[in-house]
Amino acid sequence: MQGAWGADNLSEFLEQAYRSQHGNREKYAAQYDVVARVNECFVKVGKNLVRPEPPLAGMLFLRAQYAFKTAVGLVLSGQCVDTFTVMRSCLEYAGYSLVIFDDPTASVVFASRHVDDASMKAQKVKFTVAEVKRTISKYDKKLCEVFDDMYNRSINFGGHPNPHGAFSMMELDEASKTIFTYAITTDPKVILHAFKSVAQVGLTALFILQHVFKAKFELLGVRADMDALRGAGL
Repeated sequence: MQGAWGADNLSEFLEQAYRSQHGNREKYAAQYDVVARVNECFVKVGKNLVRPEPPLAGMLFLRAQYAFKTAVGLVLSGQCVDTFTVMRSCLEYAGYSLVIFDDPTASVVFASRHVDDASMKAQKVKFTVAEVKRTISKYDKKLCEVFDDMYNRSINFGGHPNPHGAFSMMELDEASKTIFTYAITTDPKVILHAFKSVAQVGLTALFILQHVFKAKFELLGVRADMDALRGAGL
């Protein structure tokens, strides 16, 4: 039978993460303000996606937005390794959206992934990271370089099991020769790095997606907001 909230290990952990989110929002107010501004760019466009073409490009825009929000939630909670996994998803959703915009026939390839083995192979080929980068490069070569940097960072710090991510939330107690691996960190260096990374990833995703919905980004003033964020050091 289900007990009171916080009475079992899982709900106790979730409660701790929730409390950390509130505390870190105040402690890192300046960093939170930046990610909130990035989020507002997503929201302005997302609320005005009316009959997007191709439809899947619009759906993937929203998935990128939701991945960004989730990444921010993980940073605030102090789950900094895990946030890089979601940052990778944010970038991939944005990249896939551009691939489908650039080649609308890719919508069928994407949607048919689980039809049979041949369809799965075709989907994997069409949506490789190399293909995403090739497509981004057609629109903006510098943006492709930024995407590559952000994508590799997301993998190195948590998107795949890697030393940078795993070791960033480990501690060696030399006296007892014990290694502690933390789910939630309070280390300012780790949290600040994750905060800046998630803001940069969100902005990178937006710059990719503005090629898909260029008129809407311009009409809503989102492109100007993005340029202001980039000028602020992102």
